[in-house]
Amino acid sequence: MEKERNNFFLDTVVKEDCDYILKKVKTNKLKNSKVLILGGNGFIATYIQAVLVSINCNITSVSLNKPKGLFKAIYKKNKIKFIQMDLTNEKKFQKLLKNKYDFIFHCASYGQPKKWQYNQLSTINLNTNTLKFILDHSVKYKSRVLYLSSAAVYETTKNQKTINESSPLGIGKFTGEIIYANSKIIGEQLCKMYKKKYKIPVYIIRLAHTFGPGQDFKDPRFIPQVLRRALLEKKIYIYDKGKSIRTWGYIADMTIMLLNIIQYGKSLTYNVSGKNHKSFFEIAKSISKFFSNMSVKIKKKKLSFTSPKPSVLKISSKKYHQEFINTDQVNLLSALSKMIYYNKQWQKLN
Repeated sequence: MEKERNNFFLDTVVKEDCDYILKKVKTNKLKNSKVLILGGNGFIATYIQAVLVSINCNITSVSLNKPKGLFKAIYKKNKIKFIQMDLTNEKKFQKLLKNKYDFIFHCASYGQPKKWQYNQLSTINLNTNTLKFILDHSVKYKSRVLYLSSAAVYETTKNQKTINESSPLGIGKFTGEIIYANSKIIGEQLCKMYKKKYKIPVYIIRLAHTFGPGQDFKDPRFIPQVLRRALLEKKIYIYDKGKSIRTWGYIADMTIMLLNIIQYGKSLTYNVSGKNHKSFFEIAKSISKFFSNMSVKIKKKKLSFTSPKPSVLKISSKKYHQEFINTDQVNLLSALSKMIYYNKQWQKLN
């Protein structure tokens, strides 16, 4: 089995992460199960699939686009049934749901502000209509459903108060975020209604900022772009003072939490986050340590897809840690090191 798994992954970092995940997750319920992954090309979904192929799950993976990036590398080496489909096509999606699945991971939503802005109707549909079809499927087959919501549903603050699952929800600060956050909140309400009425095993995941292998230089999010600048341009710069604080988590740790929750979770709603509450500037400075403490420059540029005012989202996953004993996580510098190594291999850089 170990020899076979060495051929599954693009590089040693991803394989090491999958081994790490499997040591920390009891996969009794997942082994040999039928799994539907929606948004199969996505960052989170890719890592979930990298793990599930190792425990002989029968995976059907659906995405709007053909396999790409890290998922393409995994898909080519494994028996994953891939379907290219627009999930907002209700007729085609309902046909797919005629099959029985033991687990459904609904990861099909745009996780980047620029994509929210230009795909507003799809964002709404994926978090409402598509989700309702999934929940109806669970009513019929008792499929375990993981709905990937977001920490973006919370009201951002100016103080340092830590946010838990009972904290106030927000409506967003700019157009794309308003569409994204509110559609996620409506999706959560659907899950709550179905859970209450039909007692189905559904889980709402409010995921905080996540990074790691699988995010390459094409990914417009903050950490991969800072790495791209450091590795290719030989300089680090950001477009504002980077005072906003977010909670950062490494992809392997977030995957552990998701796989534990969908199998053994006792609650409906979970914050899933790392333990690093750091500003964007502090993250850039942490990255600079790997490049001989390269200075971090501030460039002036009007950002269209983010709020110009500093805000704080310190996310607590206390509820998860109360239910699941092992709470160790990869430390920030080790996690960044893994991501840098991955991108060097991916870009064939020395």
